[in-house]
Amino acid sequence: MRCLRLHRFDGNPLRRRSDRIDTVIVLVSLMIFMAFLWPAAGLGRQVYAKGLQAELTGPGHRQVVVAVVVDPAHGLGWRPRTVRWTTPEGSPRTGQVALPPSTPAGSRTQVWIDGTGRVTAPPQRHMKTVTDSTVAAIAVAGGAGTVLLLCLAGARGLLNRRRDAEWERAWALADQRWRRPRQT
Repeated sequence: MRCLRLHRFDGNPLRRRSDRIDTVIVLVSLMIFMAFLWPAAGLGRQVYAKGLQAELTGPGHRQVVVAVVVDPAHGLGWRPRTVRWTTPEGSPRTGQVALPPSTPAGSRTQVWIDGTGRVTAPPQRHMKTVTDSTVAAIAVAGGAGTVLLLCLAGARGLLNRRRDAEWERAWALADQRWRRPRQT
């Protein structure tokens, strides 16, 4: 609240011109920082999309295929079951996948395969890709914020020098007016 009371346009006759300039500089800096949030978010989205693309097409990439359950269910709980699928190149493959006992033979399920066509775990893409995109967005916003804060500090430093000079002139003038002549 103190900051809001300090920086507002209220017609207070005690506010100096430099106070109003300070308020304008703070508002402009805030607006510029807000304008940098949109490009920061856009860069984060771009980095995320490129990271996903690299994971899906890079070395060790994984993809999902539809497989048919070959053997019947036995026992309770999730057990390895034999499934058959066709790779994107067209060659038939079989492998073991843990499935619930309610999955009947002949039903379809999705499995993840690696570049060689073998069953593999789903990709764990979220950690590195999300981290990279977050760091990129924060770097843009943080860099803009840092530059703006440095500019704001410099502008305030100049305004404070001017205020101090005004105070000195005002006190010198008051000293001349209020000083009593010395009698000797």
